Parts: sequence; structure tokens; C-alpha cells
Amino acid sequence: MTSRGLLAAGILAAWGVGIAVYAQRELTRSPRAKLAEVAARVGPGATYFAVESEGRHVGFASNTIDTIPGALQVTDYLVADLPVHGVEQRTTAQSVVQLSRALALREFTVSLASDSLAMRTTGRVLGDSLLELVVQLAESAADTSRVRVTGPLLLPTLVPLVVALGDPPEVGRRMRVNTFDPISRQLQQLSLLVDAESLFVVVDSAAFNPSAKRWLGVHADSVRGFHVVADSGGSFDSWIDEQGRLIAVHATPELTMERTAYEVAFENWRTRSAHRSSASAVVDELSDAARSRAPALAPSTPGWEPLDGVLLLVRGADLSRFSASGGNQRVAGDTIAVRRDGAEALRPLFPLPPGGPERMRFGRELRAEPMIEVERPEIVAMARRLKGRDAMADVVARRIMTWVHDSIADGDAEAAPSAFATFRERRGDARARAQLFVALARAAGIPARTVGGVVAVDDHVATHAWSEVLLQHWVGVDPTFGQFPVDASHARLFVGGAALDADVARLLARVHIDVLSKTVPHRDD
Repeated sequence: MTSRGLLAAGILAAWGVGIAVYAQRELTRSPRAKLAEVAARVGPGATYFAVESEGRHVGFASNTIDTIPGALQVTDYLVADLPVHGVEQRTTAQSVVQLSRALALREFTVSLASDSLAMRTTGRVLGDSLLELVVQLAESAADTSRVRVTGPLLLPTLVPLVVALGDPPEVGRRMRVNTFDPISRQLQQLSLLVDAESLFVVVDSAAFNPSAKRWLGVHADSVRGFHVVADSGGSFDSWIDEQGRLIAVHATPELTMERTAYEVAFENWRTRSAHRSSASAVVDELSDAARSRAPALAPSTPGWEPLDGVLLLVRGADLSRFSASGGNQRVAGDTIAVRRDGAEALRPLFPLPPGGPERMRFGRELRAEPMIEVERPEIVAMARRLKGRDAMADVVARRIMTWVHDSIADGDAEAAPSAFATFRERRGDARARAQLFVALARAAGIPARTVGGVVAVDDHVATHAWSEVLLQHWVGVDPTFGQFPVDASHARLFVGGAALDADVARLLARVHIDVLSKTVPHRDD
């Protein structure tokens, strides 16, 4: 097998990207009855893992079990910088599996991508004994096949659940597991052994340490673990707890995963990875203008400068009827206080691509809508190029903002501009740029929306449109000014809608907005 194939097989085998057939013929009860009993004790929750290679923190992984109407959904995700042919590549793997409440497989989607490999496999169960698979490698045509199976189907990461929640785990216990590899489409029987028991100290909460500039564990819990290994028929080397959750995984002698707090697993890796990001090089390559810009550009109006804080007085309107509160804005009576978001607000809520629960929760902010053609092939292709292999929504949002700012020239928009029209013509006004940014962000998996309001210039305000992306909260992004996040001169009044410009214009025609105070960034003399 080639090194590329070994990498794919290693990730899939280690992290449960695939499905498995669980059979225990020694039991007097049927496998289905046994799984139904286990399923009654499976609770929703999420666990996070730091991925390490030879002691270096190289990635992040997660396992999430969610209850959805009439079913369970299990999402496994991994993103890591792994060596391929001697070169470190950003590699992502994701598995989204839906099962019945009795743990019977219904359907699944598996994806694996690196600089040298792209694969997507989908599957669904037809009846009781047939599995339909659709496998696509890179840009090649999809290959559809059907595989006959016996017994209930599970993904590999649910095998530990069955091991732990069936009979109590104990050293010396043996069991047999028939696995199905969606890459080779081969059934393989594993003989598993619980060969050791130990006590682990697992970090379950963390706090940021400014001196160390990283997240450190502040609370840990003692967890009893059981070492489950394959003594024949394949590779399986993991520690699991009494609830069947993974504690540690030894994927290869060099690659391991250890359970820890989310911030330690993801934020510390994200910070380290950001220093090595090639985002600026990608933007320079993709930018039509191919020119360097400052990270935050001022509008052309004289006297304007980036602001850390603004207090606005609004007379003639009930602010509770507008979208003026939330995120970095606070409303008190007839005033709006705006503060520029700091680094803490830019932390992503989840890595990219979003899993099933995130897509359900933020479906409105991820799907296409009038004037925002998220599913246009040209929009999708550009979003993929701008996203690359990055999993951090803040990094990708900044990259998309820079591309739109550099590539879309100033110009009068159509009467009803759309994101695709702006993309095609490469020119447009503030609302056109905002809509294009939102379309690209959504196509990259980032919840985004267009907003409208005013910007404070000197002691006056002017109408404007920009965008927001969901990170710790809704954070402003202005592809016209080239700001991420926007400074405090931006005061949001409306969210979305084809009549955004008209809404803002009608408001300003009947209300009066004064700038009461401004705070500028501190500068050393």
C-alpha cells in the first residue's frame, strides 16, 4: 500500500471514520436486542482530543453524540498537520452517522482531505442486509456499489460504547468485532482484548494564562480506564472509560490522541497553527488585484479613524424594534453603545466544516437565499480555494474578507445586486460586497449574514452595509473598509433582507442620530 493509502487507512481506522458490524455470537440474546439494551444507556455529549505527533501538538479531534428526532447522530472530526511523503500537510477527516435509537445504522457520510488526497464516501442501509455505498475520489466520477451484510451496523467509535455498556469491562475479557472498511470495501474480523486497567487524570476545564499565552487546565477529574487492543486481525489500541468514551488513542507509534478540555485541545493548536498560516500567501495568489493592503482601511471620508468605542443618541425611534442590541452593541433607552470586539470574541465556536448539529442549529445562516447564491458552482469553487485546509472560521473569514476587499472594485451596483452578479462583474457598492462575502463565507461553512446601519464619521453618521460572521457571537466584517473585526464606528440597525438599503434610508429620514462620544485606540508617543 502506498504511503497515501496508509495515511488514509490509519486515520480512518484510528478515528472511526467508517462503519462496523458488531456481532457477538456467544450471547444468547440476538445482536439487535443487545444493541437496543446498550442504546438505552447512551447519553448525548461531546469529548475533545489533542492530537500529538512525537510529542508535538499537531491537531484537534472531537466526538459528539446528539439526539435528533427519532434517532442518534454521531459526529467524529479530526484536523491535523500530518507528514505525507515527508511533507507536513493539513489533513481533515469527518464522519457524520445517523443511527436509530436502537443503534441501527441508517446513513453516514465520510470525508477525508489533504493536499494530496480527497475522498468522500456516503452510505445508507437498504432493508436488513444491504448497504449502498457511493465513493468519490478527488474529481473522479462517483463509484456506487452495494454490499451484503449481516447483523446491525455500527461505526468503530461506537464499538467502545458496546464494549463498556454491555457487560462491565474487566481485564481479561475478550470479544470479536467484524469491521467494514469503506475504502477497501472489505469485512475484517478483529479479536479484541481488555488487557489492562488504570486511573487517568483528565482535564475537563481550562483558563487562559496571559504569561504563557496559552490555555492551561484548571480542573481535572479522575477517570478509570480500560486498555482495549486487537490481539489479532488488525490494529486497535485505545483506552476507554466505563461509559465507553475514548480517553486515549494510539493510532500509530508516532500519532496519539488524548482527551482534554476543548480550549487545550483546539485553542492551543489553533494559536500555534495561526503563526504558521499561509493565509497571506494564498490571498496574494487569489487576489485579482494582487496588491498589499493594510489590515484595516479607513473610508475615504476625511477625519475618519478606527474607533474602539462609540456612544450614539437616537431620537425619534424605539430602538427595541431594531436589531441594535447584541454582540458588541448594547442599547439603553435611546442610546447605543458600541465597543470593538477583542481577540476573545474571535474564537470560533466550532471547527470547519460544521457538523450536523451546527448545520441544523445555524441552517438559516448557512443556506442560500435571494441575492445570496451560496450553491452557485463558481461561488463554491472560490470558497473552497479561499478556505483551503484551514479549520478555523476566524482565519477563513479574514481571508475571504481580504479577497473581496482586494478584488471588487468600487462601482455603482445594479438596482438589485446579487452576490453572483458582483462576483462576475468584479465591481459593486458596500451592500454588493457584503452579500458576496456572505455567500462565500456560507459556502465555506461559516454562518454569516448581511447587516445595515450607520458609521460614525466626525460628529455625524452615514448609512452603510457590511457583514457579520458567527464566532463567539455575531462579529462584524467589513469587506468595503477592509476590517475584521469592524471598529466601533459601525452601529448595526438591521439584519439581512433584500430591502436593507431602503430600511436604513427610511429610518434616517425620520430619526436623528448624534455621536455623543468616541474612544480611539491608545497610541504610545
